[in-house]
Amino acid sequence: MKNKNNKNFKLGIIIGPSGIGQVHIREFIKYGIRKIGLLGRTFKKNRVLNLKVKSKKDIFFFNLRNIKLIKKLKPNVISICSPTEKHYTHINKFSKYCKNLIIEKPLIWIKNKKVSNYNYAKEILKNKKTKFFLNLPMISLVEQLIYKEKIKKIKNIKFSYFTKGKNNYDNIAIDLLPHAVSFVLAFQKKSLKSFRIINVFKSRSLWNCKVMINNLHCYFIFKEDKKRTSSDLSFKINDNFYKRKQIFKNGEYKNSLIKNKNRIIRINNPMSEYLRFMLNNFKNKKQIKKNNNIALNIIQITESLLKFKY
Repeated sequence: MKNKNNKNFKLGIIIGPSGIGQVHIREFIKYGIRKIGLLGRTFKKNRVLNLKVKSKKDIFFFNLRNIKLIKKLKPNVISICSPTEKHYTHINKFSKYCKNLIIEKPLIWIKNKKVSNYNYAKEILKNKKTKFFLNLPMISLVEQLIYKEKIKKIKNIKFSYFTKGKNNYDNIAIDLLPHAVSFVLAFQKKSLKSFRIINVFKSRSLWNCKVMINNLHCYFIFKEDKKRTSSDLSFKINDNFYKRKQIFKNGEYKNSLIKNKNRIIRINNPMSEYLRFMLNNFKNKKQIKKNNNIALNIIQITESLLKFKY
């Protein structure tokens, strides 16, 4: 995923600049965006001073008090990093002010049993005036791994992700399934054709399932604990086991994969790589369609799993 900076991207907005929003700010700066607006749930006078990312002298930040100011700024790109329950409202609002939107996973999730999130998402993506990209860094991880490894025909995948999140029960699945599903579909290099649930297990802090995705056996294990100090990602492809290792250096994570506990595979930060990829490809209809299809597949699978009675 090479970086060919879009010189037309002069001003970007981050909705929800704390947490994952800090990563988007960092990547906007690295990408060459010199004017960045920040809008949070509440206005904080010291928001810019308290940013964790390293800023350059030629970066100008707009500490926004309300949504109306966004219309005046006319941004080239907006990243929606707000809480999941706000995504549907925010996508509809900010698509009026900007034609390029990046959304943190999942695309939307409305917690109402009478609502079809899949149908709502389809309606959003039909908006031809706006281009949408869902942030799916696992696609970058898979592409880098495929480039460096000779992986034979995949028979089964086990994907384990333990994070320091505060979600529980089904909320764990809503939060982490986008990573697991995009991981599998990236290996298959195709969208969802068939899906079957074998079993599902959930408790307050643990959620896992066994499923068939396009006739591939998949086992997903998720755990969230707000007391954790770091996230733990590992996966097994056929008989090979990989564990992600992260070292925090110079304001971001340096990544590598440890294969079968002995071989080190160097990879670029998947989050950084995929954010740059999205910024580079807002004019690429093929890549946008591919991303949007995966976004819909994720919601489709999530809804099926949460409705599954076991």
